[in-house]
Amino acid sequence: MVADRKLIVSFHDLHPGSRAQCERFLAMLRELGVARASLLVVPRWHGAPPCSEDREFADWLRARVAEGHEICLHAYVHEAAAITGNAVQRAMGKHYTAGEGEFYQIGEAEAAERLREGLRIVRDGCGVPVWGFTAPAWLLSDAARAALAKLGFGYTTRWGRVELLQPETLKDDGSEGVQAGATPATGPDGDRLQAGSYTGDNAGGAMPAIRIVPAPVLVWSTRAAWRRICSRVWVRLWGAWNRRVPVLRVAVHPVDFTYPSIEASVRAAILRNLHGREAARYCDLLPEGTPPLGGAK
Repeated sequence: MVADRKLIVSFHDLHPGSRAQCERFLAMLRELGVARASLLVVPRWHGAPPCSEDREFADWLRARVAEGHEICLHAYVHEAAAITGNAVQRAMGKHYTAGEGEFYQIGEAEAAERLREGLRIVRDGCGVPVWGFTAPAWLLSDAARAALAKLGFGYTTRWGRVELLQPETLKDDGSEGVQAGATPATGPDGDRLQAGSYTGDNAGGAMPAIRIVPAPVLVWSTRAAWRRICSRVWVRLWGAWNRRVPVLRVAVHPVDFTYPSIEASVRAAILRNLHGREAARYCDLLPEGTPPLGGAK
């Protein structure tokens, strides 16, 4: 594992149509001396053809991995059907996620199907290693988290934390341990699942043990002028409040590069919070040598 104090910088919503913004993001990181980041790839952005069909994009992803960046699976299509439930749940779906909470209320079997297909596109089709998953807006149902663990994903990210999902990652590394059921990730016959082998047919069983790594996140909201103003202030204050935490995150979206004031705030936040920290990727929170899904290095 890398040094105790980490800054994880990530680029969300990466697909062929947002590659230009990601290139600007990576150029910014190079100027700031950040050599590694987590790039969150959407397999089929809003139902578009699989990103692996754009061979130039796939080649570009492999080049970024060769430079030291990590590819993280980010949703499948990054949009959701109508959110149901109580008023709070409906508000989360409509206003907080802007209709993109794909994994917010999903069942285990459907989540497993989308995750397998996402891996087929990003890992197999683009030819890049994958260790973890991030849901849109960090909204993830318990059923989807169970599917992630059973498929062999090493981690998932949430608002304010990173969850290490595999029993072999539950080591004494200073993170906060919790139990979400005591059963390890197993298949219908009780055998330990190989990474990527779970089909979702064993839905409803006890969830595997997980470990929580507290990791506050700095993120910007840009959908209105008042949000952009508040975000710049909030990011500075929230970063200062969490200046002593072992793991701090900066989450950047393509739309952030539409507004010069937000782009400048992103740059300042990364530079300010790098002080006393080492730039890291999400996969660096896993034990050293942890292989990606499928077992390949």
